[in-house]
Amino acid sequence: MSNLPIILIEVVLIMGAVLAFGIWQLRALKKQTKPQDQQKKRDEGQQD
Repeated sequence: MSNLPIILIEVVLIMGAVLAFGIWQLRALKKQTKPQDQQKKRDEGQQD
């Protein structure tokens, strides 16, 4: 019996989990930096 199908399924699941985690972290980072960018724009607008 070949274990190839089980190995392929495991690799696909792990790669999918890694990709999903990476996307989740990038979205969290984008949400975290967005309010700082808006505050920076407001501060620059008041200084001019």
